[in-house]
Amino acid sequence: MSLSSLVNTFGNGLFMTVEVVYFTQIVGISVAKLAFALSVAGGISLLFSIPAGHLADRIGPRDIAASAYVLEGIATFILLFTRDYSVFLALNIIIGITGTIGQTLRMATIAKVGNPEDKIKTRAYLRSVTNLGIGLGTLCAGFALWINTEFAYKSMLAIDAVTFVLAAYIFRKLPFVAPTVDRKEPISFVALKDRKFLGATALNSVMSLHFVLQNVAIPLWVIRETSAPRWWISAIMIVNTGAVIIFQVRASRGSGDLIAGAKLYRRAGFAVAVSCILYAMSAGIPTIAACAMLIVAMLVHVFGELVGSAGSWSIGFGLAKQEHQGQYQGVYSLSWGFGGTLGPAFVTALAIGMGKSGWAILAVIFAITGILMHKLVTGSWLHSEVRSEPIEAL
Repeated sequence: MSLSSLVNTFGNGLFMTVEVVYFTQIVGISVAKLAFALSVAGGISLLFSIPAGHLADRIGPRDIAASAYVLEGIATFILLFTRDYSVFLALNIIIGITGTIGQTLRMATIAKVGNPEDKIKTRAYLRSVTNLGIGLGTLCAGFALWINTEFAYKSMLAIDAVTFVLAAYIFRKLPFVAPTVDRKEPISFVALKDRKFLGATALNSVMSLHFVLQNVAIPLWVIRETSAPRWWISAIMIVNTGAVIIFQVRASRGSGDLIAGAKLYRRAGFAVAVSCILYAMSAGIPTIAACAMLIVAMLVHVFGELVGSAGSWSIGFGLAKQEHQGQYQGVYSLSWGFGGTLGPAFVTALAIGMGKSGWAILAVIFAITGILMHKLVTGSWLHSEVRSEPIEAL
């Protein structure tokens, strides 16, 4: 599974790096139309997360995931020859849907195999591998940006298309995971009736905004509000990527227990809150001090990211009913989808639009979210059909 993810995310790194440049400068699609297509594709793809998990419970996740990879590769390859905007939009929707299905079924596979500690460990390895793959892909795609020719950009897209097929082939090497729900059972989306789990999903969507901070708010903040040079953004992101690759597995140890995962999540909320204050303090100070403050802020931020990810996985796996893990993971994955879709406008309005006071509001939001998640998992103020005993009982 790690090898399949490495191949897949390497291709993603290639695509993500050249996508905007190729389709705006070579194909001639406007930035506004490109953003609209990606937003529509992202929104529609969210609708397929829960049905994909439902199929994983009834049929098994492996073969469906492999098929989704292949379809995503075919759609990506067709993009090489696309000049019509309606076709471009349709292909992006297909890519979004198949990508969502593949991600959901990867999580379903992990959720259905091994004991609680093994699940978190596997997820941690995959996250480290994902960062490594995207980093390597981004590095290689830099040559295409340097050459700056249509052939160079198309080569990146073609390689990306091939990686999907190769990732599918490797994923099919996994042992078959048997269905956990009889196909004759009536269709019942039990995860959508689980108020405790839905509450955890909603809180996780709020906490996932800290990823949007990294991708959107922090680069804009560095450029517009601090004296740090533009290239310092890369240094900040290298700190984040390197820390995840090196420390994610270590940070996830012991988080297989649901209560331990909730404590890590609360700790993450406080850490990300402190990092928001530190980011705000980087404005209006000398260059060297601003650069140092931004690095310190990212170190605190990535600590929160590491323990928060482990806690989030523990909660997502631990609160779910074992026989419906696919469906539950489909619901839980919506938290990252909503955060990624609605988050950019929200965090930009606060961090950039309101300045330091906006960062303070974000800090409060993250701290409260961590506390509420801990209360939800360990307390009794929300009732659910899912038992709250240690997850070994599941």
